[in-house]
Amino acid sequence: MTKPSNGKPGPKTEEGKRRSSLNALKHGLTAKSRQAFDAMADESPIDFDPILETMRAHYRPADPVEEELVHRIARCLWRISQTEAMEQRLLDRHYARFRPGTSYESVLRCERIVALELHRTIRTLTVKREAENKKRWKNESPPRTN
Repeated sequence: MTKPSNGKPGPKTEEGKRRSSLNALKHGLTAKSRQAFDAMADESPIDFDPILETMRAHYRPADPVEEELVHRIARCLWRISQTEAMEQRLLDRHYARFRPGTSYESVLRCERIVALELHRTIRTLTVKREAENKKRWKNESPPRTN
């Protein structure tokens, strides 16, 4: 067994390692790992599955790449709804002050980052579909005219 640099033995079980990897997770709004997202979703009052199903119904992914892009879109939308809830709680907590403070600014910054990721992902899906449509039209024979 290898020891961490601080000389203390680390977690031994997979569950312990997973839990330990989330120690530094604060709000998770910009977290990239699936387990950080899952940990956030478990504690959230906002359900992710209906958002995902709505996005699947809307975009109708045709392959695994599109499925992953649709999943990212749903995660972004879910995170944006999380930031809105956090923002409201922070404003409620600091209603007597003119400026809510750095935590509020941090939430807004995260919301902007997630919104950028959302727009990039939608654009990626759109570009992919446009390229596939061009390829399909190119491979089809032109209609006959009599």
